[in-house]
Amino acid sequence: MAVDGVPIFGASIDFSDGATFITTSFVLDSASNGILGTGQLADANTRIDISPFCISASIRRGRNRILDKFEAGTATVVLKDSTGDFNPANPSGAYYGKLTPLRKIQIFADYNGTRYPLFYGFIISYTTNFQVGIDSVSQVTLQCVDGFRLMNNVVFTSLPAAAAGDSTGTRINQLLDLAGYPSVQRSIDSGDSTCQTDPGTADRNMLDALQLIGDKTEFGGFFAGNNGNFYFFSRSTLSKQAANPQVTYSDDGVAIGYQSIELMHDDVQVVNAVSVNRLGGSIQKVTDATSISTYFTHSGLRQDILVETDAEALNQAQMLLATRKDATLRISSLSLNLFDPQNPARIVAGLGTDIFNPIKVTKTMPGSTSITKTLLVQGVQHDMTKSSFNTKLITAEPVIKGFVLDSTLAGVLDGTEGLLSY
Repeated sequence: MAVDGVPIFGASIDFSDGATFITTSFVLDSASNGILGTGQLADANTRIDISPFCISASIRRGRNRILDKFEAGTATVVLKDSTGDFNPANPSGAYYGKLTPLRKIQIFADYNGTRYPLFYGFIISYTTNFQVGIDSVSQVTLQCVDGFRLMNNVVFTSLPAAAAGDSTGTRINQLLDLAGYPSVQRSIDSGDSTCQTDPGTADRNMLDALQLIGDKTEFGGFFAGNNGNFYFFSRSTLSKQAANPQVTYSDDGVAIGYQSIELMHDDVQVVNAVSVNRLGGSIQKVTDATSISTYFTHSGLRQDILVETDAEALNQAQMLLATRKDATLRISSLSLNLFDPQNPARIVAGLGTDIFNPIKVTKTMPGSTSITKTLLVQGVQHDMTKSSFNTKLITAEPVIKGFVLDSTLAGVLDGTEGLLSY
């Protein structure tokens, strides 16, 4: 039973081919969907709302640490299936013949008249669990992945459109064009770095190639959003994001509250001997003797990146060393209960948060101490039923900290947040 003033999750399946979700089907002889220019060619059963059948759902997107690669996002949706319509082996089912792998799925939450996207991806399996008993209901579990799975399945050798001097954003678009990913489902920055020509020497994985450009060559971020779009943020975009947090969480009773928070003080993110090697260039290595003396050697290697000069490779090494040579108390995650009608600001913030969104978090601790951090969201997790809605944000401090004019955090001369980036 729905509870007033709380988000209710739901989902819809699109049975059409391709990666673009059919938002409005064009149906002949339909007064609403038969108007030329208002829909995509499909039949009436191309997109179905499965919300009434949803029992629970869970979503895992992003990465656990800021220096790790983004993995393919995953989701699980459990449906009640009293009629057998979602059993792929039932020839009398309403969707028989349509329940094939890689059909598109959207998971969302409705709150106060607004629909918030939480996951866009593809169903990779349908698992039917037949129950026996008077009160039991047969269930079908949908295992889902996001668009990164499609890129991980593509292997290529050459990229004919590539040329020396391409911006990182141009190169990412060239790769996505080669993979056939829809241009309407991309939001790609121009980028701050330029690339060597594509090496084209051996079979390569498309996802690895995209992350080599977006995450390593540019030192930015390439990820799949909660709306199905691929995003590429340049390093200057990330530094501006980090300088202007839009949401503040605190336990002071004034800002948005959280249910739990995880603080870590360890050497996991310490890097004090950094080597960066561009393809065909010389290894650029920088070290910090004080950090090595304190924490022992923690090496970091970025290899075969496609920047054009050794000077830029050196800049990258120096930036990474400057922001990761010391161990600091860090906030690694915070958890939010969104099934709480008394806290609408928390609900809106939790539903609207996506990867790389900047947040400010304060935790008061025993002994009259507190910690305040400006963070970038690295991962988003949702666990939902019809009577609960729990969200966890995986967080990390930014690697790139640029000097940003008019920012109270990164616009302070001689400040620790506004390091001049390359």
